[in-house]
Amino acid sequence: MPPSIAEILDRGTLRVAMYSRDTPPFYYRDEKGDLTGIDVHIIRGFANLLGVDVEFDRSAATFNAVIDKVANREVDLAICKLSMTFSRAMRVRFTEPYIVLHQGLLINRLKLAQQAGRKSKEEAIQNLKGKIGVIGKSSYVEYAKQRFKNTEIMQYPSWKAVVDGVLNGEVVAGYRDDAEIKKIIRDQPETALKLLTVVFKDALDPKGIAVAWDSVHLQFLLDFYIESLGLQLSADKVLHEYDAIISAIETKSPKSLKLPNSMPIVRPSDMEAQDGE
Repeated sequence: MPPSIAEILDRGTLRVAMYSRDTPPFYYRDEKGDLTGIDVHIIRGFANLLGVDVEFDRSAATFNAVIDKVANREVDLAICKLSMTFSRAMRVRFTEPYIVLHQGLLINRLKLAQQAGRKSKEEAIQNLKGKIGVIGKSSYVEYAKQRFKNTEIMQYPSWKAVVDGVLNGEVVAGYRDDAEIKKIIRDQPETALKLLTVVFKDALDPKGIAVAWDSVHLQFLLDFYIESLGLQLSADKVLHEYDAIISAIETKSPKSLKLPNSMPIVRPSDMEAQDGE
């Protein structure tokens, strides 16, 4: 048996790293104080297949610190809507994306109007100036630097602090994935008078599960499990079809990881060869 799997089975526990701050509907404490959400249900279903318990480690104060825990082998894997970036992929191995979101902006309408002048709204957004807020030590620090060359990047401790910064005009816009951008207007419709949402269809933000760089078989099993669920998640789906998604995870979770005849089985020796390339 591959060492990464044998170690989990011998321990009887799947150790999972998850960002410390709640991010509904992906992972959060409900009114009873129980940890729940799409990511939580996905990984509990996987642990059930392995026949082990799940132990969540939520001590990481930043998303990059979550990656550190995987790279340092403090946990078996991490799932918390992690962006699959080049710098992170140099340190850990990612599964195929279980959801592909788009990058988006939450813009202060008054600040944008002051910048636009006689320019169109679209032109003003393309040439945005001033300060843009992002969550500190997240993938959006680099995303913002790459896309908005003429802006100053302000790093905040949380998404709530970013949104507050946009509302009070401290920054012209907040930058994050479209699920978080759209959720602000859905949950706080009164802010629509002050805030404008923009989704960049040309800028994807794939989210994957991170495992140690040499946990090849664990990644393979996770990919097979996720594909078997057939969730086809999107920002709009997670925001408006939460109960149906949770039900699908619970009802579609296979009772065993029986591979179809058409699917090639990657042997440990083959995996080692792949690592060397």
